[in-house]
Amino acid sequence: MTKAKDMVLGALVADAASLGLHWLYDQSRIAELAGATPEFRATTAEDFAGVPSYFAHPTKSVGDISQYGEQCLVLLRALAETGSYDQATYEATFAAHFGPGGAYVGYIDHATRETLANLALGSDDRSEFPGAQDTQLPAVAKLPALIAAGQDQHVIAAIRTTNNCQVAEDYGLVASAMLIAARDGASMETIVQAGLNAAPAEIRPALQSACDARDTSTEALTAEIGMACELSYGLPSIMHNLLSAPDYISAVRRNILAGGDSCGRAMLLGAIAGVVHGVPAHWSERLHCADTVHALLYKLQL
Repeated sequence: MTKAKDMVLGALVADAASLGLHWLYDQSRIAELAGATPEFRATTAEDFAGVPSYFAHPTKSVGDISQYGEQCLVLLRALAETGSYDQATYEATFAAHFGPGGAYVGYIDHATRETLANLALGSDDRSEFPGAQDTQLPAVAKLPALIAAGQDQHVIAAIRTTNNCQVAEDYGLVASAMLIAARDGASMETIVQAGLNAAPAEIRPALQSACDARDTSTEALTAEIGMACELSYGLPSIMHNLLSAPDYISAVRRNILAGGDSCGRAMLLGAIAGVVHGVPAHWSERLHCADTVHALLYKLQL
């Protein structure tokens, strides 16, 4: 399997593996429910009752992906349609999939909701990019598809299509630097260092601090810095996890056990861990959209 395939499948498999306990903010409850194997758990309201949580996926089945994975698939479809990144095609594909009458059925996050509203405006009534003023993890969810396809020069446009603000761009450039290094065959230490090197001065200290916390578990670190959807919480957790986990399965499990927005973190985490460590076949076989992904990657000759 090529690095491009490992990157996209790594992201989507990690997302699907995390879905059952996504947005459950009580690490003790997660450990009690799932033990050491929290992956691919069915989504049930009972698991979320009585603890800080948000039960967002009542209609999903084991092997489905979250709205984060859907964002990655949308860009992959747009790339496959034109062979390279085209802003108009990406926006049209996004609106057709997530908007009224589209194929997507499920939770619509703030970035997606506001992007759809802006896309519905005439070109004279919106900014260059339709994205929301949103500093959360949807900003980086589509990047595994973009970087796998070698469309590195369009990173900022892709980020701002859904998250049109400087904070999202800053963290998105960190994420893309790591993805590029992974795709190009770097070691995990070099991959994370590439992200640190790309970080603006305002956000680098927190990222560096997370990377330096080698004696702290990813679960403890994530609880300390924040388990929610903000990029400023997710990126440090991801970088720490990548540096400490010995393989793909360990990284994804630690991410789920860390709680909160596990699916949001899973996209970047799984993409990089998938390239470096490989995506286990017995996990990728559980991904419902695997055939679609392989067909799109084949069309892109990846």
